[in-house]
Amino acid sequence: MKTRAALKAEVKQLFSGAWWRAALLCLVASLSIFYRDASGMYKFINSWGITGFDWVGWLDWDTSETTAALLISTIFGVIVYFVQEVFIVGASYALLDASRAPKRQLPTITAATVGFAKQYRWSIVGLIIFKALLVFLWSLLLIVPGIIKAYAYTQTYFVYKDMLAATPAGQPRPTYRAAITRSRALMKGRKFDYFVLQLSFIGWQILAILTAGLGEFWLMAYRLATNAHFYDDLVMSAKR
Repeated sequence: MKTRAALKAEVKQLFSGAWWRAALLCLVASLSIFYRDASGMYKFINSWGITGFDWVGWLDWDTSETTAALLISTIFGVIVYFVQEVFIVGASYALLDASRAPKRQLPTITAATVGFAKQYRWSIVGLIIFKALLVFLWSLLLIVPGIIKAYAYTQTYFVYKDMLAATPAGQPRPTYRAAITRSRALMKGRKFDYFVLQLSFIGWQILAILTAGLGEFWLMAYRLATNAHFYDDLVMSAKR
């Protein structure tokens, strides 16, 4: 089992002399998150008038125009979310492949679109929905079980990629449940490690905020690559 420092050292070695290439690989995903955060902040700030909070703007939902606008905004937000997630998973897949390649060379920005390839796109969307549904159902019991399961399912996308690659041609595709089950098995006893690993990026996240979001372009690649190396470490540990 590798330490957080070892995982991050491997990523830094992979990105050595190619940080710009890594940032470009995650460009679309970073831009989508930057747009989401900036839009949310703008709407929040804009809702405050000179004399205080604009309650009328927040509470006046009675007109048909407002209802239609809210519906369109919600639909657009859902579409953007799914597109963003597919880009993030695609970039994660590209970084996982780069870490496993003999020459360990980072791919070009076009590799981030692998999530939209025929073999992945609808499967990724299905996994997003299936994971969210399971976490929601567990959260109905208490919030803590939902959080625990959310961490148990974090490796689902990587697992599905490997399971699909190992499936012979002509055979049925792996099921979402199989990927979820495998992720849960890999994360047994490692959920806290993953939690702490994510916490270790807080300092970088603050720095990204202080740079008006520009640091997010590098942080996204750094975090996704570290998560990919964490998954590989889980797989190798399970084989021992």
